[in-house]
Amino acid sequence: MKARKFAAIFMMFALMVTALAGCSQKSGNTGTTGTDTSATGNTAGTDTSATDASAKDITITMMLSGTQADNDFETEQLPKLVKEKFPNITLEVTKLPDDQYYTTLKTKLASGECPDIILVQPKYAGSNSVIGLAQSGYLLDLTGLNALKLAGTSATDVMSYEGKTYAVSEGVSILGTYYNKDLFAKYNLSVPTNWDEFLKVCETLKSNGVQPIVMGDKDSYVMQFGLYQIAANTLYPKNPSYDDQLRTGKTKFTDKDTWDKVLEMYNTLYEKGYISNTSLGLGAAQAIQEFIDGKAAMTFDGSFNASALSAAGAVSFERGYFPLPGNAAGEQIYASMAPGAGPAIYSGTKYADECKQILEYWFDGKSDLYKAFADTGRFVVTYGYGVDKNNPLFSSFMDLYNQGKAFYWCNQGWPSGTESEMESLFGEMIGGQGTKVSDITAGMQLKFEELSELSQ
Repeated sequence: MKARKFAAIFMMFALMVTALAGCSQKSGNTGTTGTDTSATGNTAGTDTSATDASAKDITITMMLSGTQADNDFETEQLPKLVKEKFPNITLEVTKLPDDQYYTTLKTKLASGECPDIILVQPKYAGSNSVIGLAQSGYLLDLTGLNALKLAGTSATDVMSYEGKTYAVSEGVSILGTYYNKDLFAKYNLSVPTNWDEFLKVCETLKSNGVQPIVMGDKDSYVMQFGLYQIAANTLYPKNPSYDDQLRTGKTKFTDKDTWDKVLEMYNTLYEKGYISNTSLGLGAAQAIQEFIDGKAAMTFDGSFNASALSAAGAVSFERGYFPLPGNAAGEQIYASMAPGAGPAIYSGTKYADECKQILEYWFDGKSDLYKAFADTGRFVVTYGYGVDKNNPLFSSFMDLYNQGKAFYWCNQGWPSGTESEMESLFGEMIGGQGTKVSDITAGMQLKFEELSELSQ
């Protein structure tokens, strides 16, 4: 993953949502929140099981962000397989670089010339956030789709607004703890199941001259990798609506036993030397190299870096991967897993039924289209074909996810820039600049209010 790509995936240009909400020229919809405003007048419960969507030839347009590759799934395989299934439908797909996509989407929505299918991000992440666009009346209600039932509640919750679901997530990404199984075996260590056990593992390793954890905090976005795992086990199980309540003022980052606890727990790993004191001088790639070279027993990282973390290094050892157990003894452990971006249907489309049929076929778990999608290897699939092809390292995470024991990444619930303030202030604290936990939570709250609707 390129530097800062982690944050960019979910949080670019969040302030554009406000601009989108102010646009009054929308084609084929009333702008009423929560209302099905498709030009066809069909509801989300429409039967979309028919093979031929319509008797007449039509062209459906789709726009998304990303970099086009050889035999590209979205621009080459997807249109071809849609045509095979629905001979009367021609799917025209445009893929744009991230920045250009957000700018183009804003323009097309404002002009009422939006493509029929667009890519949206979960919750409040980015200017194409599903909640921001649904609030503005730009998205069709998809609640009745069978594909959403297959995806499960963890995936649909982050694509929903006021009880209705507006997009299909393409898969999930995981944050977890990669570890050196050989070192664990050497010191008779088991995978920890709670926070106290985790600290004992770290202390055992340190007392035997082994660096417990290496992190590349020079690329400050990696601070999220540990913090979000702890939050998933301490904050969200007690209040799953915490981020939504931040926007109404019911909760604040400065509330006792919320983010102060998360930050204090993570800082403990630095204070005790469990995370290398050179972390602010190491980049993300350097930290990965130190782990694969056997210089540290663990590192916090994502499923997106599994290949790099499994690569050959200076020493050979078996890898493992477990959720960082921020939970107390006797409490349920949760995984930090983010359902990713996915397609939504523009509320002004003339082809609502046909677009729904495409999504049903794409995400049915068994079609040729779903198989081609899963075979790209770009996503951790959660159901149907390809589940058995997921990296075995992810199995314990998928068990938690399918049991509903997982929470999304925090930044999906915040306006872009909030997490950067957290990283900057946390870096000051672990760098010995005198910054305290209370300074970090106050800074996060102030930045949140500056960037969110609370300041308007």
